[in-house]
Amino acid sequence: MRRLLLVALAAAVCLLAASPAAAHAGTPCWRNVITDWTKDGQINGHYSRHCLRQAYRKVPPDLADYSSILDDISAALIGGGGGTTKNGPNGGAGNGTNSGKLGASEAKRRAELAVPHAGKSESIPDRSRTLPLPLLILAAVTLAALLAAASPPVVHRVRARFAGPRPAPQADRS
Repeated sequence: MRRLLLVALAAAVCLLAASPAAAHAGTPCWRNVITDWTKDGQINGHYSRHCLRQAYRKVPPDLADYSSILDDISAALIGGGGGTTKNGPNGGAGNGTNSGKLGASEAKRRAELAVPHAGKSESIPDRSRTLPLPLLILAAVTLAALLAAASPPVVHRVRARFAGPRPAPQADRS
């Protein structure tokens, strides 16, 4: 009897101990990414690229429109924040280390590689400093319209000025 009570107690303890892990394992990994971000506006855990891509696609519209979650998920994808295959925060290790965070110099180096001279005038392509194509097209259409409007009087003047000899009037043949 006592043995049966100990087995039942051990089974209850195992079920209680496994329930948070089972609940966490039952949560889709993309939801874990979004939940992690909503805690403090940062993705603190390590998530697989698959989870990050799913989270990017399934971000609720209000978060996508009014927050930086999409940018943060993209940064995690680019920054290698999804290198592990674990689905939980901190790679499921629970050691609390901050190994996924980039140092300021490393983040600056990666940003410089992504967009050279970001935020400076050197980052603007040379071709963007010329006149825009729609403006050139508008100018050409306006010039064509002005020439079309001015052409009848000009043609009339030229004909009057350089009029050649007129043919002799012909007599009526009746």
